[in-house]
Amino acid sequence: MAHIAKYKASAVGKLCAHYNRWQGIDNPNVSRENIDKSRTHLNYTLGVYEKDGKRFIGKVRGSASWATVKGRIDAVNARAKAEGNRATRKDAVVMADMVVTLPPNVPPEDAYKFFWNSYQYIADRVGCGNLMGGYVHMDETTPHMHVPFTPILDGRFNYKKMCDRKFYQTFHKGLGDRLEQKMGYRPEVELSEETRARRVYTSRTKDIDKVRGAVDRAVVQPAEDEAARIVADAQARADALVRDAETRRDELVAQVADGERRLSDVRMQVDEETDRLECLRQRVDGVARDVAELEPIAADVRRFEGAGRAERGAILDSIAARCAGAARAARAAIEELGDRIWALMRPKKAQRTERSLDDVMREATEVARATEALSRNDVAPTNSRQRGQAR
Repeated sequence: MAHIAKYKASAVGKLCAHYNRWQGIDNPNVSRENIDKSRTHLNYTLGVYEKDGKRFIGKVRGSASWATVKGRIDAVNARAKAEGNRATRKDAVVMADMVVTLPPNVPPEDAYKFFWNSYQYIADRVGCGNLMGGYVHMDETTPHMHVPFTPILDGRFNYKKMCDRKFYQTFHKGLGDRLEQKMGYRPEVELSEETRARRVYTSRTKDIDKVRGAVDRAVVQPAEDEAARIVADAQARADALVRDAETRRDELVAQVADGERRLSDVRMQVDEETDRLECLRQRVDGVARDVAELEPIAADVRRFEGAGRAERGAILDSIAARCAGAARAARAAIEELGDRIWALMRPKKAQRTERSLDDVMREATEVARATEALSRNDVAPTNSRQRGQAR
């Protein structure tokens, strides 16, 4: 099978160095892992030579060089100048390389015949004057021949016109027909349907991968970047909202706590004022009781001052009896108060009572105040004499 590639002027020198490997010449600039130097002496070059006025194709001694290509470029430019046309462009294709590989069904002894007929067929297709030699390499993995040529057509470099679509479509079949005619059997220079389909599939897959990569770079990646930016912005905004909500929550919690403290203080003030009102009410009630208890005694005292001797004794007895009754009531209240205090202080299981210790203490205060009222100086002195005893 054959493969063709096109090159500009900058690649010619390196390719020529690769071609020029034959017996007696060792190029230190050429180093490839698949070259077996012990077989380099088997390499040879095919070319066109003249003998007895006739042109033949066979083994020749010579080498490919940039000078050959440059000489042909100069000749084309000189003709273009003479005809008033422009010179060859610097980026023009000035050399093509046809690589013909030895098929598996060609035995080694037929290798030279295969390459000789292939070289002659290529000369017919691209023009013998464009050829730069056929360089057969037997020291690589698979024997093959490089056939470099300058694509000069109608006096100008025109690879596109020389090697057009029809050239590619008919080259392998024409080569197979020529070799079958000359060698008596058909070398496998044409790709099988399976191999051709596999190559087409591989080529299409590469094209699809290229398109997919281009779409990814032009559409998918920018879209992913934009989506990532939008998500990042949304996340930042959400984080800001969460922080604001947490700050507001903390402020509300602090306000609620402060309100609860104030409410507690107000409740304590209300309780204190309630206790004060209760104390005042109890004091008023105590004073009222004191007044109610002392009014009869005061009346007796007023009668005592205006009564006679006999009547005063009876008045004194009445006052003493009233005072004794008040004292007994005070003692009873004090005893009851003591019992309540003792009941509260005993180490018993706590029991819920309707009256608190403050209430008991207030009652004790009232009793003490009543007792003090009974012992005031304005109470008439008791009669210490025997009843009926004269002064």
